[in-house]
Amino acid sequence: MNFNKSILSIALSVAAVMFVGCSTDGYWDKAPIDSEVKYTFDQSEQTYTVAGTETLTEIKVSLTRNTNVGASTIAVDAKFNDPALSGPAEVTFADGSNTAIYTIAVGDIQVGVSYKATLSIAKDNTSVSGNSTTTINLSKLYNWVAAGSAQFYTSWSGTIDDNGLVGDGVKVDIEKAEGGNGLYRLVSPYYYSETAAGATGVTLEKGHHIQFTVNAANGAPVGFPTTVQKMGEASADDGNYYFAYTPGKNNCAFENDDNLYIINALVGYDEGGSNVSLGWYQTVAFIWNVNYPW
Repeated sequence: MNFNKSILSIALSVAAVMFVGCSTDGYWDKAPIDSEVKYTFDQSEQTYTVAGTETLTEIKVSLTRNTNVGASTIAVDAKFNDPALSGPAEVTFADGSNTAIYTIAVGDIQVGVSYKATLSIAKDNTSVSGNSTTTINLSKLYNWVAAGSAQFYTSWSGTIDDNGLVGDGVKVDIEKAEGGNGLYRLVSPYYYSETAAGATGVTLEKGHHIQFTVNAANGAPVGFPTTVQKMGEASADDGNYYFAYTPGKNNCAFENDDNLYIINALVGYDEGGSNVSLGWYQTVAFIWNVNYPW
């Protein structure tokens, strides 16, 4: 009996100690609370593409803060790669709102130029897992207008050899880039050429055009805007195929005789990946027989 009383006494003593240790002012009540206002850009990157016929005057970039109480202003470090873009050095959150808009003014942007804005707020003002920096990418597309048509010759629909043009070719439209200083394109030439010839073992897709540049004054060949251009053709083994032109290398050449244009180029392929390998040679020809400008 005395033994049981001793155990009970010890248990009550421990309970009393525990009760005193867990007072109503627990450690969780005294933990510091971070009441500082924090901010973030809603997105880390945004990309805008403007059609040649469109006009863009501003880009709105949204930010968020962790409260809607009171008005607050935060500094923004804004860097622009071109004078066509500009913006203020701060942004203000209105009382009652946890969002604000930073506005980038857009001036006269040109086709073929890559515009970039980088906006940053101080990292110690940025919320946990928030974006202290955002990047805005902007570009303008050409406006393409009808510029006649051509008879297009390539391996499936005909080509050119020492005896001249072989085969019937296929009709494709030609379009001109307004303001492109001699930039033109053949509209889906490989799609129409290989569809007409009944090409097998490949899948074909419209919308892949071959751009080329000529002297705007006399139509003399100049070159191509990029080394590789997607043909809109693919196979299970090689992946996507590309029209490839390497100036001054691999026997590539671009010549004309009046409205007959001849291109010695290459076929590239990506095997379904992101890297393009150069493959075999191809000779392409087209006769610009409708609305030839020169």
